[in-house]
Amino acid sequence: MKQKREQSKSNAKIAIVFFAFIIFIVGISLILKLIITISNGQFDNSRRFTLSITNNKNIEIMSLSPSLNNITIFKFNGTLSSSQAGRLLEIPIDGVIESKSINLNQSANSLFMNAVLNYDKLKTNFTIIDILKLLILTKTIPESAVDMVTVGDQGGLVQDNIVGNSVNDDLIEKDNQTVQIINRTNVSGLGGRLAKMITNMGGNVILVMSEDNSIKKSAITYIDKETYTVKKLQKILGYEAVREPSNAMSDITIIIGEDKINSLPF
Repeated sequence: MKQKREQSKSNAKIAIVFFAFIIFIVGISLILKLIITISNGQFDNSRRFTLSITNNKNIEIMSLSPSLNNITIFKFNGTLSSSQAGRLLEIPIDGVIESKSINLNQSANSLFMNAVLNYDKLKTNFTIIDILKLLILTKTIPESAVDMVTVGDQGGLVQDNIVGNSVNDDLIEKDNQTVQIINRTNVSGLGGRLAKMITNMGGNVILVMSEDNSIKKSAITYIDKETYTVKKLQKILGYEAVREPSNAMSDITIIIGEDKINSLPF
């Protein structure tokens, strides 16, 4: 009888150790999953962030500035894709939220609350952590700090001024880097379009030029260190960034090549 009790206690200890091991493994897996989710996130609350929101009938572009604690929402007359809306405003789009059930006639805070609750129904490049961060941020922004702009109701120059004043990135302005753009493709006008987008972001474009001899590979070169502006442009454009200290014309040079023509964000 004593031997059976000891055997029973031994089996119970083994079972406890086994279940503790399983709980440990599950806990580690959940922590790793959370770390991966956070690392894959798009939203950075240290800088201006711009996203498109669409229900496949209407679209709006929302630009949030944590440092200024305000939001600018651009509403469009007509059906556009996210990339078309970004090109029309000549600004970069950091993220996309798409769902047929999204109501665009609600506050930003309510919109992100519904997005959290219906995350599995969204088409988005945001993680659930991203949307939770957006929800927390919009809770701190009063309705009086939300500006609505209907695109198309203003003249071209007036609209350009509204866009530039509404979506400039203060970290790019603080970098105060000069930029030159060289269009080395057979498509005219690309340099000017990119210059407009960078200017709207708060960048300082000092020269736009074209060269007759086209090249395949696009690139970003910089003369000193890889600044926030360099990293931001690299993320938006998808160009390789290379340090070339011999370039004295500008802090940053962007060369538009043939390889990215079909995926231009500007």
